[in-house]
Amino acid sequence: MLADLWLAKYEIEQFMCQAQQWRCVRDGVPLHPLGGSNLAVTLEFGKLIFSFWGDEFAESWRIENYQVQHDRLQLELSRQMGRQRIDLEVRPQDDAEPLPTEIHERRQHFQEVMCQIITQKFPDAVIERIATQRDDARQLSGIYTRAIFSHGRERMVSIGMNSQESRPDIDGLLTAAIIWFDRASACCDPKPSRLLLFAPAGQATDLARRLTAINPEPDVKVELYEVDERAVEASFVQPFDQGSLFDPSRHRLPRTRKSLAPNPIRDRLLKLCPELMVYHRPGSSMESLRLRGLEVARIRGGKLRFGLGAKKQLLNGDHVTTLTDLVQEVAQIRCADSEQKWHPYHRQQAERWLEEIIRQDVRALDVSLDPRYVYPQIPAHRDDEYGMVDLLAITEGGRLVIIELKVAEDAELPMQGLDYWLKGEWHRQRGDFHRRGYFRDMEIADEPALLFLVSPLLRFHRTFDLVASWIDQRVPAYKVGINHHWRQGIKVLFKERIHG
Repeated sequence: MLADLWLAKYEIEQFMCQAQQWRCVRDGVPLHPLGGSNLAVTLEFGKLIFSFWGDEFAESWRIENYQVQHDRLQLELSRQMGRQRIDLEVRPQDDAEPLPTEIHERRQHFQEVMCQIITQKFPDAVIERIATQRDDARQLSGIYTRAIFSHGRERMVSIGMNSQESRPDIDGLLTAAIIWFDRASACCDPKPSRLLLFAPAGQATDLARRLTAINPEPDVKVELYEVDERAVEASFVQPFDQGSLFDPSRHRLPRTRKSLAPNPIRDRLLKLCPELMVYHRPGSSMESLRLRGLEVARIRGGKLRFGLGAKKQLLNGDHVTTLTDLVQEVAQIRCADSEQKWHPYHRQQAERWLEEIIRQDVRALDVSLDPRYVYPQIPAHRDDEYGMVDLLAITEGGRLVIIELKVAEDAELPMQGLDYWLKGEWHRQRGDFHRRGYFRDMEIADEPALLFLVSPLLRFHRTFDLVASWIDQRVPAYKVGINHHWRQGIKVLFKERIHG
């Protein structure tokens, strides 16, 4: 819920002044281009309403939550008393992006491919239902093709996507599959006994890893396939553990850094603003200077660049005053009792702010955590790219703890946390943490790492409990709900073990 409707209205309107032409994007599909006069934010009967319209359509939605990210506005919208909910992205028009018709044709083509693959693998199968359009009432995205079919006396459910979808959407296939299986089971008799996932060829590694740590309902079998759309073929993918996934020569856990090289500018800034914190990502030569999670400068190779966002300028003698003024301005605005909560300095990088608060007072999250050992932003290799474990910690009894944070609703929280738990366990079982300089003078317990999934209590996604319930019981995962006003200090309002 929005605490200050007038403040939210002001900030959204300020964002909409940045451009004359906009695109609203839903499920990765850009809708018709809109001029600035075709968008409106209004206050009506104590609700904040977002409206957009064209010659042949008009839509109005209640704004449940929003986030401004540089040149993009992320909106969580609802209508019909909350029965219909969508996520909408508003961004400046880009003539180079694919047209809605192209995306629709691509998804319809994959729907035909999936039909052919089903009938190839299951001769005489009867496809009872297949669809690619979104279903807001059931929280089903229009990105994924979903099917229900029967083969003999067995009923099955399948879900898949074409290879042109974004990487985050491919990673989200298992979460979408769990939601779809639940919705399909509610309307099928007999209930489905198999769940088939069809992923793009060469992009199923993360999904195969996750499948080693999920435990669906009894008598339900989950199968993963990679799809070659041109050949109209699907190959079975065996779930595999970390040992068969990682090449030790390529994906070693990075070493911790013992000390920082002297830098007079950095030392001067730290004296000017004690709240400024230096982050050094293991395995990187770069230092990040952050103020309550917001990066204001970087140091690499002895050179300092400063500024917010991607555009940073090299510091020379003429810029020292400019840099110190920037740090002081950010410090004044980016604080819990700020009078400018609408300002980008206050709202940007909220998760990193939360991360820093927990890092400074980790026992506020759990009294058993050892405050001497809290590592932020640890690289975790995921297929052909790196993710970042938000926080890596340890209890005073030596139990490893992986902490994943979200400040806004995100259906992927359980599965992202599971990814990082699997990677952390792989390193723990091989003794990598001590070898690479982590948790010095601590004996790491020979027990599975704890997984804390942390979010403001009212910001857990409505599918969280369903998706998390599929995580195997051997993963000691906890749902941790904190206070909404966490900038003023962390308070744990709810903590419960999944599968408790």
